[in-house]
Amino acid sequence: MRYAILSDVHGNLEALEAILKALKKEGIDRYLFVGDAVGYGANPNECVEIIKSLADKAVAGNHDWGVLEKTPLDYFNPYAKEALKWTMEELKPENKEYLSQLPLVVEEKDFTIVHATLEKPEEWEYVYTTYEAHCNIQIQKTQVCFYGHSHIPIHFAENEHISFSRDPVVEIKENWKYFINIGSVGQPRDGDPRACCVIFDSEKKIVKYIREEYKISAAQEKIWKAGLPAILGERLAYGE
Repeated sequence: MRYAILSDVHGNLEALEAILKALKKEGIDRYLFVGDAVGYGANPNECVEIIKSLADKAVAGNHDWGVLEKTPLDYFNPYAKEALKWTMEELKPENKEYLSQLPLVVEEKDFTIVHATLEKPEEWEYVYTTYEAHCNIQIQKTQVCFYGHSHIPIHFAENEHISFSRDPVVEIKENWKYFINIGSVGQPRDGDPRACCVIFDSEKKIVKYIREEYKISAAQEKIWKAGLPAILGERLAYGE
C-alpha cells in the first residue's frame, strides 16, 4: 500500500493543488491528512473540501479546533488569532461540521496519525527533541506514527537508543519504532518554501519526502487582498 500523507495545509490552495498534482505520478492508493486544513491562508473552504473528498482518514489540528472554538483563541499568537477570526466568518457550515467530526488520533495496522502528540493530543504540544519524541514513542502502539504541527520535516527512530534525521528517505527497519514529522503543505518552516508531504510504502517499508514548488505569489496576493496580516503572506516566500 502506498499512502500519501499530508499535514498543515492552512488554507493554501496553491500549495495543496501543486502537491496533489505531483502525487498523481506516484501511484498513491490512499490519502491521509494529519490536521490543520485552515488558518493563515485565504482559501479555507476550498482546502477543506479537497481534503474531505480525498482523504479517507484524517485528524484534527489546533487551527481546525480553533476555528470551532474548541481550542480557545487566546491559545494562538496575534496573527494566527486574527486569521482564525476571519476564517470563522468565511467557513461554510458544512465544512465546519466536517472539521468538528475529526478525531485527534487514528490508529491502523500500518500506522498511527496525530497532529501534535500522542500523550494529551488536545494540548497541542510540540515535538522538537529526542526526549519529546521518546515520550511519544513509549506510548505508540504501531511501528510508525506520523505527525505535523511544527511544520518542520524530521524523523525520530528508536530501538535501544533514539536518533533523529532530516534525510529525505527513511528506511523502516525491523524492531525499530518511528515518529515522523511530515512537514507542511501550506506553511513550511524549515527554510524551504516548497510544499512538503510524505509517501509511505508499507510493503517496501520506505517513507519518502516530497517537495514541490507552487505559485507563492498567488497565495500571497490572496492573503493580502483578504486583509489578513501581511506577515502571513510574506513568510511563505522564506519557508519560515
